[in-house]
Amino acid sequence: MAIVPLAKFTLYGSADDKTLVLDGLQALGCMHLISLAASRDDDALRRHHSPDAAEALKYLRASKDQRRNLREDNEFDFDRVVSEALLNQERQEDLRAERDELKQSVETLKPWGDFLLPSEDELGGLQFWFYVFPHHRLSLLENAAEPWHVVARDHRVAYVAVLGPEEPQDIPIPPIQLDPRPLSQLESRLEAVETGLEELHWERVRLTRWIHLLSRTMGLAEDRADREQARRQTLDASAMFAVQGWAPQAKREILTSFAREHGLAITIENATAKDSPPTLLANRGLATGGEDAVTFYTTPAYHSWDPSGIVFLSFSLFFAMIMADAGYAMLLAVFAISFWRRLGASASLLRMRRLFTSIVVFSIAYGMAVGSYFGMAPPADSLLARLHFIDASNSTVMMQFSITIGVLHLVIANWAIAWSRRWSSVMLSSIGWSVALLGGLSYGFGTTGSEPNATLTEYGSWALGTGFVLILLFSSELSPLTLSVKQHAKRLLDGVLSLTKITRAFGDVLSYLRLFALGLASAQLAATFNGLISDAGSSVGVSGLLTIMAVAFGHGLNFILAIMSGVVHGLRLNCIEFFGWSLADEGYPFQPFKKRYT
Repeated sequence: MAIVPLAKFTLYGSADDKTLVLDGLQALGCMHLISLAASRDDDALRRHHSPDAAEALKYLRASKDQRRNLREDNEFDFDRVVSEALLNQERQEDLRAERDELKQSVETLKPWGDFLLPSEDELGGLQFWFYVFPHHRLSLLENAAEPWHVVARDHRVAYVAVLGPEEPQDIPIPPIQLDPRPLSQLESRLEAVETGLEELHWERVRLTRWIHLLSRTMGLAEDRADREQARRQTLDASAMFAVQGWAPQAKREILTSFAREHGLAITIENATAKDSPPTLLANRGLATGGEDAVTFYTTPAYHSWDPSGIVFLSFSLFFAMIMADAGYAMLLAVFAISFWRRLGASASLLRMRRLFTSIVVFSIAYGMAVGSYFGMAPPADSLLARLHFIDASNSTVMMQFSITIGVLHLVIANWAIAWSRRWSSVMLSSIGWSVALLGGLSYGFGTTGSEPNATLTEYGSWALGTGFVLILLFSSELSPLTLSVKQHAKRLLDGVLSLTKITRAFGDVLSYLRLFALGLASAQLAATFNGLISDAGSSVGVSGLLTIMAVAFGHGLNFILAIMSGVVHGLRLNCIEFFGWSLADEGYPFQPFKKRYT
């Protein structure tokens, strides 16, 4: 179990030492504070982040060109740097938008030449209408009532100007809109905009020298805001104060020594079933790879269990079954090797690398088992052919295989929640669901197929009956050790209501058929593209080009779809079906009171 055991620590001291104590606790960084204030002012407790400063820092860090960062400088002005960076960003965005519009206007106006349109008054109420005609449609102008003239031509179209008081009705194509400014003026403005963007670029580069000082100042400001928030969460009474929070039980000695050094009284209480502490996960080894996949969707309650290890393995298996191709998996391996060092740059990336490695290993192994390499089977009598032992084309076997995996996954979920409820009679209800799921699987296998199996059918019937009885009798939170008929009636009613989840269980098990369906779809697409490649190879003259296009587009598209399907549906089966049966309550994450900048 990777949920770290917590204890509630309460420190009591003199009000004069409050600031010093809070600063020391922030330096320790191991307590999740609990508010003891009689009335909470949510606005006051809210952290005072500076979105402008964060946006400015992000903008400067994104600059491709960077100056050497200054570590100390008396001329640094936090507000001025933030203001200049945001103004630079705004001006660059405006000029880029204007540049794009100018480029479009220049390209549209070039065939017409450099001219300035006269006003309607100068033309006696007439105005110019501009058309772009394909050469084969110029004959449509022969019957036009208004005067017209071909201003320019190219290999495709003719540029025609028509003079009239209003838009001509006898011309079947709509006129185009030209920028009223002359071409020379547009080009001059475009040059000025390009110059302005260049100047803004180097101004941004100049501002990058303040990144370190800007980041440090923001960190110190956030630390001060956090201390102010902590100060408002303490209990103050005359000349004393108390601060309380959750911390790992392993930090008992550290906090006790801290209290002794600062002359504080301390009380320590282990978390009880009535408490709702935050959840702190501390996985080790490969299980860390599944931690982000779990917290991406939910945070397990403190008194629940940590499914990171199970999710790590099941997600890897589901992804492999959906991809169902060793060739594609080897491409993933190439990507993993290429970005190996980058994926180890931080703790979170290292967890991702472990999960990615597991996905690659499972996908290669399963792809070899189904004997698919870019949609092609290995040569007969080869080593790879001997490793092929799963017939992915047998829909009956693959459907049974997928449903079996689904049942086992949900059985593990129910056993996990039974363990978390091990001191309650409700535990037997979760065991009942496990038995019923296995019984339903056995009964289904025993009654289907060309030769029904009486032994499996009988076992499945007994298991289904036993599971339903356990669900009926032990689904209620009410104590079974009572002589009250009313209490037992309520317990039976809770059991009947719980049995209505049979349809949900059936639907969740069938949901695992997506493993077979998506794997089959990936294999069929690969085979289809291989057929196109074979046809392209038999063509005369363009075989090489068509083959390259079929390989790049076909297998590239199928590879991307397989990755997307593996991620989306692999997470869905874990986060929806599995968590729906294994995590009864949702918790909240452990957020230590710590310094962001040291």
